[in-house]
Amino acid sequence: MSDRQHEKVAKIFEFALNIVMVLIGILIFVTLLRELWTFGMEIFDPNTKITSYEIAEMVLSVFLFFELVDVVRMYFVKDSHVSLENFLYIGVTAIVRMMLVYHDNTSETLLLAIAVFVMVAALVIYRTMRYWVNQRANDGRDHWSQ
Repeated sequence: MSDRQHEKVAKIFEFALNIVMVLIGILIFVTLLRELWTFGMEIFDPNTKITSYEIAEMVLSVFLFFELVDVVRMYFVKDSHVSLENFLYIGVTAIVRMMLVYHDNTSETLLLAIAVFVMVAALVIYRTMRYWVNQRANDGRDHWSQ
């Protein structure tokens, strides 16, 4: 195949990926609206006996959907690039949600807490490395020497 044919194939795949991302974004947004509706109905219904754990679970579910919608938005804003940071935030939020909802087993809760620590440590390392690489690039030096 020639370079021109490779570019055509790449553009076709990029177009298909963009269509899929739009569909995923719409699906996640509709699900977010459904979660917000359910949350509002549960909170404001005087006949519902809702516990603080259920409220926390619903709030964290809404946060997860907000993060997912933001990932899809950032895909289009940053020209088909999604940062690892967003996925780490989603992972931490999901694990904290699991810890709040399923906290009966102590060993599982401890493992989930360790997982949160590892993900937060990965986030700190990622941000530090990104800052370091950007500083080195701004200095005009080679990133990996020295």
